[in-house]
Amino acid sequence: MEPSTLVSLLQDQKTLVEAAALALPHKFDKCTYELGSLKQAVYLCITCAVPRGFCQACSISCHGDHEQIELFPKRNFRCDCPTRALTTPCKLSQEEGQNQKQPINTLNKYGQNFEGGGRFCRCHSLYDAEREREVMVQCLACEVSVVFFHSQLRMRY
Repeated sequence: MEPSTLVSLLQDQKTLVEAAALALPHKFDKCTYELGSLKQAVYLCITCAVPRGFCQACSISCHGDHEQIELFPKRNFRCDCPTRALTTPCKLSQEEGQNQKQPINTLNKYGQNFEGGGRFCRCHSLYDAEREREVMVQCLACEVSVVFFHSQLRMRY
């Protein structure tokens, strides 16, 4: 390999790592539970069959081998992984010396996304990214409950 090509590849890799750090601001080695309620990407574990949400770190460390759905950013959400709501132990909380499960989060809001496992739109249809032909638009005012609209429904609401 030519030195200029290797340097170019290393620079490209550095750029990708920097972009990923901006897109995913939390480290994956710590559950966000201790940070309290905050705006964060939330995931739903289909394998656990309990309609609760968890942070990106727990999606990788605790539920990495489970089927999941990304519910996208939610405001004022606290990770449910280390709580009594989920039976799967939170590996990241155990590493921090918290062997007991935390109380169930009572302030989190669980909308149709949690109940239907992929029901994002106000029309209550299941969302399949591979078959969906319309753009899904998230209402920023409704980010707490993660309501999305098919682009054709956006004007009705």
